[in-house]
Amino acid sequence: MLLVVEANDLSPDQRYMDLALEQARRCLSWGDVPIGAVVVRDDEVLGAAGNERERLTDPTGHAEILALQEAARRIGSWRL
Repeated sequence: MLLVVEANDLSPDQRYMDLALEQARRCLSWGDVPIGAVVVRDDEVLGAAGNERERLTDPTGHAEILALQEAARRIGSWRL
């Protein structure tokens, strides 16, 4: 039996996890370890990223760091 779940039926946590998994899958296209990260505040996604170490040739290109950087840029402050 196949169960189809609409995005609206998912809890916020499930939607955020799906976004992290989507980011992780993207990493495979450039040969990186499939890890995704999402930064959320007050039910708003501030940043989302996957590993980009291989693509950027950057040892700091970890998903967590990139998602935090995106979140900081988005709100204009390092204080998340």
